[in-house]
Amino acid sequence: MTNTKTLKTPSDRTMNRLIVGAILVLALGIPLIGVLYVVDRYVAPPPPIVDQKALELEDAVRKTPNNLTLRLRLAGAYSASKRYDEAVAQFDEVLTATDALKPEDALGFRKTSHLGRGDARRLQGDLDGAALDYQAVVDLAKDGEFAPVDRELESAYFQLGDVALTQGRPTAAVTSLEAALAINHTDADTLHLLGQAYLGTGDAEKAVEPLREAVLFVPIGWCEPYATLGQAYTSLGRPEEATWASSMAAFCTDQTVDPSATLKGLVDGPAGLDALVGLGLIAEIRGDSAAAADWYRQAIAQQPDDFTASSGLSRVAPTEDAGPTPVAPPASPAPEGNS
Repeated sequence: MTNTKTLKTPSDRTMNRLIVGAILVLALGIPLIGVLYVVDRYVAPPPPIVDQKALELEDAVRKTPNNLTLRLRLAGAYSASKRYDEAVAQFDEVLTATDALKPEDALGFRKTSHLGRGDARRLQGDLDGAALDYQAVVDLAKDGEFAPVDRELESAYFQLGDVALTQGRPTAAVTSLEAALAINHTDADTLHLLGQAYLGTGDAEKAVEPLREAVLFVPIGWCEPYATLGQAYTSLGRPEEATWASSMAAFCTDQTVDPSATLKGLVDGPAGLDALVGLGLIAEIRGDSAAAADWYRQAIAQQPDDFTASSGLSRVAPTEDAGPTPVAPPASPAPEGNS
């Protein structure tokens, strides 16, 4: 394989130190030995961990410039340090080098490089360039044997949906996000984004289901799905559900806000079960286990297999029988604050 570009050698710190010492001697009349003593004793603070890792990987790539795995790791370190131009350059190097590989050997490197370069470009604000890279991953992987479980393919679909939604193309976003969910149907980020995309197309009815699933997987501490649910229910003319969702979003955003009175006013209506569970979650967050247990019990009385209420009761009253064991949803990765 043809060698790729080598990185520049760092400047000679010892020579710089002597030059600085000589200048100070001439300008200030300080004895040279004193200057060197002071400079030699100065210890610069270490760079951040991500920068240290980048330095280590730069050195490794200098020694083995044709090691594509090291170059991918270096590109990742650059992205983590927000050095996106340098990250893109490393991904470019890997993609160029894969031209000399057999297709079966190049595939993994190309997928990872396009996905990483897409992320770097997206973080730079180049959404069109990022979309081209994400689409390249889709084109490489969608017909592969392991496409139904390919997490890089899933990520590419998710990012294509995110870009499309950001660019005001909700219909395209729906298509990509549904493809991502076909690979991982429990990803809370994808569920939330799909709800937003459906809402963007004007189909609030379809938005509700993925948004409620996102709330099921992350019932407290993540505000956006509740806020989007409030919008969907408002569009559907369902004010009580909208009030529940908006109240939970308000509490999530600022826990000094107390929506308990509002939620209590909903317990006998169509949002009653949601309100009871919400009251339990709020009491639990505030450390009132007795009140939380009571609200969860009332929710379980209405819906014995409600997962959020049953799991909540098991936390605040672990020795108590919460009734029929609910079917737990599969684990979902924590939201990024949302990719």
